[in-house]
Amino acid sequence: MMGIKERRERERQITRQAILDAALQIARQDSWSAVTIRKVGEQIEYSGPMVYEYFANKEAMLLALLQTGFERLLEAMQQARIRSDEFEVQMFDMANAYWDFAVHNRELYQLMHGLGGVPLDREATLLAVHDVCDLTQKVLIEWSQEVEISLPDPLGATEIIWSLLHGLVSLMLVDRIHDGEQRARNLMQQAIRDQLAAWKNKEKS
Repeated sequence: MMGIKERRERERQITRQAILDAALQIARQDSWSAVTIRKVGEQIEYSGPMVYEYFANKEAMLLALLQTGFERLLEAMQQARIRSDEFEVQMFDMANAYWDFAVHNRELYQLMHGLGGVPLDREATLLAVHDVCDLTQKVLIEWSQEVEISLPDPLGATEIIWSLLHGLVSLMLVDRIHDGEQRARNLMQQAIRDQLAAWKNKEKS
């Protein structure tokens, strides 16, 4: 049987998650700038002081959501990666997983990438995104070895791929890509295909 200490900890985790879910719901209904400790408390019928027992302030609450978002994105990309042994296929599968995550978690994606109008601590944000970047960089290095080319700046290569993904996703989310999401996704895949080809051709020239 679960002891008193374990039960209390489980109850705290449930309440903490309810707070985060309420913040996300408010952002969906209004915007991230509309999220406040008071509104979150009202959403789950808690007083402001009760919410402060879990999060010191609004930024701490949003940083927890940001961290959760990147953990979920990482898991989706890892699951996509293991579908194939070919590193180029892995790259496209991971890119599609990234895209799907953004489409199905729009408000969370906005928060994760500073698009919600609420600036968050830069160091904490960089720490949260580290594992996603590390996974992408690892696959890029493995791909370069597979096709027998060198990537002098693997981190820079990772940032290029990320910028292609993030740029097209962001434009699609605000309906700035002609003909909608499917064309935007096709453009994303073409952009990555062209970039990989450019690295291959540069090595040969």
